[in-house]
Amino acid sequence: MGALPRIPMRPQELPQQRLSLVVPLPPRPAGFAGTRDAPGLAPRSLKMPRSARYIGQVEWAWSPVNARIDAYYLSSNRARTHWILWLRLYDDNWGRWDEPHIYAHAPRQNVDAKVAAIYLLLDAWSANIAEYELDHFHWINKAAFLSVEELAAISRIAWDGCVVD
Repeated sequence: MGALPRIPMRPQELPQQRLSLVVPLPPRPAGFAGTRDAPGLAPRSLKMPRSARYIGQVEWAWSPVNARIDAYYLSSNRARTHWILWLRLYDDNWGRWDEPHIYAHAPRQNVDAKVAAIYLLLDAWSANIAEYELDHFHWINKAAFLSVEELAAISRIAWDGCVVD
């Protein structure tokens, strides 16, 4: 799991994202779909493994007293049968990161880690949009396993329905 995600506090610390390449995403593997809850796989008591890959971090800043910061990680389960997307929320009331919990998961099906990260994140964001009418995040705080361009492409599909070929 490593060190806690760092939240940028100055605009200079944000990755360049206003002007970025429009990149196509790899095709979705047949039958690969991220779900939020499945009996036996996704209890909230599971711990994120230390080997989880840090995908990146996005932020919603609605007002000085109303914000949301999400950090995302990817791992597999111990049996290596499923990909798991972890969400770690920043609690600005207490000034600390909450414990990570499973945000989405899917059977591994010989799907590459990067492709799994892309489509699990897309499916999780899409579910949040449908369920909670979540608006588009305001900026990308950190790009790690996925690039700024890939995170932007995922968000365009999730919020705008735009697919780049």
